[in-house]
Amino acid sequence: MATHETDFPYTEVREPSGNYWQTIQQALDAGHSEDQIWSVCAEDVADDAVAWTYGPSHHYVNLIGYTVTQERHDGETYYVVIDQLDNLDD
Repeated sequence: MATHETDFPYTEVREPSGNYWQTIQQALDAGHSEDQIWSVCAEDVADDAVAWTYGPSHHYVNLIGYTVTQERHDGETYYVVIDQLDNLDD
C-alpha cells in the first residue's frame, strides 16, 4: 500500500452537476470502469484540520462520495490532503 500526503494529482470527473457521484453504480452507468472510481473520505485530524483521503472505491467510512479520473488506480494507492480549517476561507 502506498500513501501520499500531497494534493490529489489527477483531474476529477464528477457528475454533470459538479457534485461527487453518490454511488459506484452511478459512475459505472456513466461509462466509467471501477478502477477509475475513487472514494473520497473526510476525517477530522485536529480541531483545525480535515484530512481528505482519495482511495479505492471500496471505502465507506466517512465517505463523502466518489470521483472519477481518466487514470486508473491500482487499488492500493491513497492520496491524503490535509486542509487547515482556518485557511478554508481564503
